Amino acid sequence: MSVQKMKFVTLTGPVDSFDEVVRHCIIDQEFHPESVLQARRGGRVQPFVSGNPAAPLLRQADELLTRLSLEPRFCPLPENMTLEEAKATLDELEAHLNDLDSHMAQLRQEAADSRSSVSELEKLSVLSVDLDLLRDLRHLTFRFGHLPLDSYNAYQELLEKRDDCFFLLTQVEGDVVYGCCFAAKHREDVIDDLLSSMHFVTVPLSESIDGTAAQAIDTLTHQAETDEALIAGLQAEEDALADESNRKLLALRAWLCRENQVLDMRRFAGRTKETFYIMGWVPERELPGFLSVAEAFGSLDCKAEDAANAGLTPPTKLKNGLLGRIFEPFLRMYGLPNYQEHDPSSFMAITYCLFFGIMFGDVGQGVLLSLFGFFFMWKVKKMWLGRIVACCGVGSVIFGFVYGSVFGFEEWLPGFKILHGSNVVYLLLASLVLGALMILYVMVLNITNGIRQKDYGKIFFGPNGLAGMVFYLGLLVAAALALLGVVNLFRVWYVLPVLILPLIVIMLQEPLTHLVSGHKGEKEPIGGMLVGGFFELFEALLSFLTNTLSFLRVGAYAITHVALMLVVHALAGSGNIVVLVLGNLFVMALEAVLVCIQVLRLEFYEMFGRFYQDSGREYTPKMIDYTVKTN
Repeated sequence: MSVQKMKFVTLTGPVDSFDEVVRHCIIDQEFHPESVLQARRGGRVQPFVSGNPAAPLLRQADELLTRLSLEPRFCPLPENMTLEEAKATLDELEAHLNDLDSHMAQLRQEAADSRSSVSELEKLSVLSVDLDLLRDLRHLTFRFGHLPLDSYNAYQELLEKRDDCFFLLTQVEGDVVYGCCFAAKHREDVIDDLLSSMHFVTVPLSESIDGTAAQAIDTLTHQAETDEALIAGLQAEEDALADESNRKLLALRAWLCRENQVLDMRRFAGRTKETFYIMGWVPERELPGFLSVAEAFGSLDCKAEDAANAGLTPPTKLKNGLLGRIFEPFLRMYGLPNYQEHDPSSFMAITYCLFFGIMFGDVGQGVLLSLFGFFFMWKVKKMWLGRIVACCGVGSVIFGFVYGSVFGFEEWLPGFKILHGSNVVYLLLASLVLGALMILYVMVLNITNGIRQKDYGKIFFGPNGLAGMVFYLGLLVAAALALLGVVNLFRVWYVLPVLILPLIVIMLQEPLTHLVSGHKGEKEPIGGMLVGGFFELFEALLSFLTNTLSFLRVGAYAITHVALMLVVHALAGSGNIVVLVLGNLFVMALEAVLVCIQVLRLEFYEMFGRFYQDSGREYTPKMIDYTVKTN
């Protein structure tokens, strides 16, 4: 398929109606804006005042959606809304939400502190002594905490022999010992140093904890439960706020999405004192509908002209069928075609499935690959690669019937048995022939692109133009006839016009292009021109050889597939089902990945490099996707 034809459209009207015109004629219409200041260099047109006050409000709305666990979607836009009213609404909602979140955060901290204190006091619950009494001892010092079990075991005998302190073990948890230490007041520093050497960690008892440890545990547990109940109530209030604000917030966000695009259009537009200018591209087949919308608005002047008269390169909008759209992500990995370039999406789709099928021909494995790609990768995982894998599986099934192979069983179906007789040689020769035909075809595509672009060098003199095609085709024909013993064309009368002359033309491509096009290039010494042309010619000859031989991988992978399946069947012996299943799955997974990569390499390096410039810029109209949050 090809790139859609574009028309260059200019809208002019009163400055005061600019925003309204953008809302009705530009937003969600097939219109790719261009910068007026760049398109009308040297005119009296001035830029609009920069700045987009809707953008921060849209980000604020998206943050509120996230906090309220709401998904963005379209809702009918509010009427007569202003940015000031939108800001006031968002600020009020944000303030309410901040109060709820702040209160919940405080309660969560209090509940966590209470639970932590309960956990610590449980280690002290064996003492039925009022905690205030322990804190206010006059002649003794009280310490509560924990230390490693190894340290306790090492110091236990020493502690028992001392008469200035008493250590009471209260609980053991794994490798940690909890306990309390009573020491004489005047020996406090000495005992603290001893405890420190034992890696004793003191657990402070809050002054707010009263009564015995058991009583304090009950009190703190009740406080934690009360706080958690309040948190649940606040969360319910926040959920209710989300339900209450749902439609209003989504409608406000949708309005901000539109206003953000409206205000963003100002960086493309231009103005004089009384008039605004908007310029951009509209697909030719969408132009009648666009003009009807503009005419319905009134008070607008609308001018449409051909792309050739605009003085700008149009953006690229692909026009593909289903198969081309499936393989379009691969094309975008390489780059979009130029507006005056052939769109290779459908060509890539057909050749990709063809090469994959030849290299991975198996009916059973192809069916499984198609099902896996379509249902699991595409339907379940929503991966664009899934549809490509499904198409490749279809190619594998088709050539599986050609080879007569089903899960590696080649006796079930008749077909071209790769390892029988001289079939390996025939397959490799067929791969070379296929590669040569592909290279010749992409040369035709390159010449077609040259005609569209009026590039005489690309049409006639380049290694992928007529000169290169004559040389490559002439060499192939002469070599084939000589090898078959039909006739020897390597004679002076054939070699000079068919092989030597095209090489000279390729070497002199640059000066010949300037001569035919009438453009005088920079003067270059003849010696430098010849040296540069020689190295370019050498590179072209090398690429002819390497690109053609590279297609041997098509046949080589087909042979490899059969060899791997022979190994699987040999390991399975006389019918080990488990080995057969696992072997087929292993071969299918391994070869599917390798073949996908190798075919992509053939597409990009052996074919695309000969005709495809990938210099296009994407067609991006001001379409609003209300389901996507701002960054």
